[in-house]
Amino acid sequence: MGNVAEALKVFSVMNCNGHELDQFTFNVLVASPCRDGKVGEAEDFMHHMRRTGLVPNSVTYDCIINGHGMLGNGLKTFSVFGEMVKLGHHPSHFTYGSLLKGLCKGGNLQEAKQFLNKLHYIPSAVDTIAYNTVISEACKSGKLWEALVLLDQMVQDNLLCDSYTYTSLLSGLCRKGKVVSTLLFFDKVMAKGTVPNEVMLTCLVNGLFRAGQSKAALYIYDVMEKGGVLPDTVSLNAVIDGFSRMGKMIKAYDLLLTMRSRGLCPSLATYNILLHGFSKKKDLLVCSMLHSIMMRTGLLPDKLTCHSLILGFCETGMLEVGVKFLKKMVVEGTVVDQLTLNMLIMECCKTGKLGKAFDLLNVTNKLGVFPDINTYNAIITGLNRVSAFQESHSVVHDMLERGFTPKLTQCITLINGMCRMGDLQGAFKLGDEMEALQVSPCDVAESAMVRGLAPCGKVEEAMLVLNCMLRMRLVPTVATFTTLMYKFCKEANFVEALKLKGIMEHCGVKLDVVAYNVLISGLFAHGDVMAAFELYKEIKQRGLWPNTTTYTVLIDAISKEENFVKGELLLKDLQERKMISWDWDGSTQHLHEGLMIVLQKLKTFSHRRKKYCQNE
Repeated sequence: MGNVAEALKVFSVMNCNGHELDQFTFNVLVASPCRDGKVGEAEDFMHHMRRTGLVPNSVTYDCIINGHGMLGNGLKTFSVFGEMVKLGHHPSHFTYGSLLKGLCKGGNLQEAKQFLNKLHYIPSAVDTIAYNTVISEACKSGKLWEALVLLDQMVQDNLLCDSYTYTSLLSGLCRKGKVVSTLLFFDKVMAKGTVPNEVMLTCLVNGLFRAGQSKAALYIYDVMEKGGVLPDTVSLNAVIDGFSRMGKMIKAYDLLLTMRSRGLCPSLATYNILLHGFSKKKDLLVCSMLHSIMMRTGLLPDKLTCHSLILGFCETGMLEVGVKFLKKMVVEGTVVDQLTLNMLIMECCKTGKLGKAFDLLNVTNKLGVFPDINTYNAIITGLNRVSAFQESHSVVHDMLERGFTPKLTQCITLINGMCRMGDLQGAFKLGDEMEALQVSPCDVAESAMVRGLAPCGKVEEAMLVLNCMLRMRLVPTVATFTTLMYKFCKEANFVEALKLKGIMEHCGVKLDVVAYNVLISGLFAHGDVMAAFELYKEIKQRGLWPNTTTYTVLIDAISKEENFVKGELLLKDLQERKMISWDWDGSTQHLHEGLMIVLQKLKTFSHRRKKYCQNE
């Protein structure tokens, strides 16, 4: 009955009253904790058994071996097995099954297969359960081919496959998303005259729904109903979960009513599935009703209930209610998981309510729920978004103290932000910290400093850092050079911009199209068309593909200067690259019209791409 405490009281009374304790009594006490995974307690009873003068028999050892096997302690199972054989006890097929279980649960599939092969030399050692143990582990490990080979061996050994064998294989096929193979295998099983039981069909329905094959799952569910296998709560939960994944919440709710009409009691899992589905649909009215029914029936909410309801509040923009509800659940003793906390904190950061995010952290810290890497990332992103760079730097330190490493991109954003706000000391300090903690290589941290200083007008300081990098033989990134070239081009300082181009080539850093575009745009803006076209030729010579920006700048400048020789060259290039189809009749007007059409198309495309990026 699972009432071990009462059993121990009776055992104590027997002991005190001087009753003779036999092997059967001790074996009962050894078996019970083993079933609950408390093998240490079981071994204490076995030692007590020895102290009373009784010798543990094969049943005692079988219980201990099975206990270790359930925990996946493969080495320990064989150690106890060795002791058992040494004392002259004969192992049974149950013993061998427990040894296989220990190997499989410990993740030693290959060793389990080798041991199974050795067992064939021992009479009556191999049975269906032994094969089922290894087949199940092979399926869980995703090694379906090995599982099917074992199935063939099982048939050759004249052992009958049972529902557990088929359930393991069907579950493995579903997990791999092999829907056609799953259904064919199921039909093959049915053709053998095997009557599918509730467990097999439920596993199949659940697996097919999870694989996104709702039609196939519903077909199996119909087979279940028509075959007289009435689904239980677990089976119906699988179908409700399937409908919920499909977003068909009315059908999912109808199944809840079907469950009740059949006299089945919906479980907490049932309500959690429905609450999650309706929360995603932003239907808080139904969520509230389901929560009330659940509480009236005596089902106490768990962390999944809490997560589902708070998800609904976040989806509908009711952040304040979500925060209050979380605090209420915490006060009532509901365990709050990290995922729910992160979801609320992220929502607070997105909406700029950083005070609430920190308030939530304080509340949950007191209860022993501490932020993880995702929590910190959400807060740093939120702080960076509102330019609270000092606070963000402080959170990075807290993060490091707790053993988490910040994202490189976040640190670079923070350096750039601190430079923009004039906090150069803080930016340099963070750069040094990044290097010391190996968050980034030295060249990446220094490059980030250059890219942070240049855009905020501190070009001299940026050049000092760049020169320092070059003296230390650190190679700056393409983006670093490009940022500085852009600043020099804006100031019409093309000598310095082109000097940087030379340094890049000397360091073995290849210019990309973006870097070329910066130089071409700058040169065109200040009327140096010849130099710009020389760079365009260089792009083509190096096998780079000019992009929309390149052609837009070139065509726009040519049209203004009416340099149709260059215009003809550009249109021919576009035609060769199959970006346009154009037949020139030789007239200047036609050439001009062609340039204007292409320019308009390029600008439209660029506008659409920008809009798409903003939406993303």
